[in-house]
Parts: sequence; structure tokens; C-alpha cells
Amino acid sequence: MAKKEKTEKIKTEKYRSEEQTEMIRFIRILIIVIVLIVGIYLFTRIFVTKDLLNNKEEEKEVIAGEINYNITMIGSLLGHPEEEYYVMIYDTENLRSIYYSGLMTTYARNEDALKVYFADLNKGFNEKFYNPEDVNLDITNISDLRVGDLTLIKVKNGGIAEVWDNEEEIANELAYTPSEDTEN
Repeated sequence: MAKKEKTEKIKTEKYRSEEQTEMIRFIRILIIVIVLIVGIYLFTRIFVTKDLLNNKEEEKEVIAGEINYNITMIGSLLGHPEEEYYVMIYDTENLRSIYYSGLMTTYARNEDALKVYFADLNKGFNEKFYNPEDVNLDITNISDLRVGDLTLIKVKNGGIAEVWDNEEEIANELAYTPSEDTEN
């Protein structure tokens, strides 16, 4: 009987084809890769962003996007829907920029105020139009326009009607004129 027990314990080796062996090896590698990806994902969520275990809704801040329709690019300053409007062009890093912004805001309080757009000389698309040594305001093509540190352009019916590049003239043009109803 001892011999019979020994023969039962002998395992028969499973015969697999080469394709089966490769398939098993592929499945093992695939499982290892999936485990690694899930592990990296969990590690990142737990230790780096620290948001997996911290599900407090009040801490999540959503910032709504904003579009400022008062800003324009110099290259497209003639393409706005109004028939008549102003475009104020200046450098926002200039110390006087707050004054220029105040001029536009004060002017907008007028009852008959035209729309005033703003173009920042610091923006990449506007830089090619800035040349304080060679100002060219008398143009037929917008690509020929060259402005200095401060320029106000009045656009009428898709064309440039008037141009000012003097701070005093611009202040006079954009002056606040109270209506007769507010004076009484």
C-alpha cells in the first residue's frame, strides 16, 4: 500500500503550448501594469492633491469665468458692432494708467456717451503697433498704425474719424458733462 500512496502524490506536469505560455505571461504583465497605474493614481490623490480622503464640498472653490467686452485688440479696433465709438490705447503698467481708466469711467456716466473700448499696449497682439519714436496716426490701412504711450481713436462707420495722442486733448474729448436733470 505504501507504493500506491506514493504514486497518487506524484503530480503530472501540465503540458502547455508556447502560445498558452505567452498568453499567461501577457496577462500577468497586464495585471501588474494595471495595479501600478491604480497605485500611482491612489498615491497621487492621497498624498499629493490630498483630495481623496477629504471630500468637504465647502473647501472646493469654483471660480466663474469672466469675459470683458470692453477690451479690444488694436488690429481689430474697426470691427465692433456700434456705428460710433472710442478706442483708448495705453500701457496698463504706466503710472498714469489709473488716470486714463478714470477718464473712461467718468466719460461713461454721460447720458449720450459713446461706447469706449480699451486696448492694452502690453498685450502681445498690440505690441507691434507701439512705436513712440515713429507715431503714425494718419493711415489708410490699420496695419500701418503706430501709436505712442497714449492714443484715443474715434471710430465712425467702420473707419477712423479722429485721433488724439495728447493727454489734455483726450481729457477734453472724454470730459464728463452732467445732464440738466442732475444739476437741479
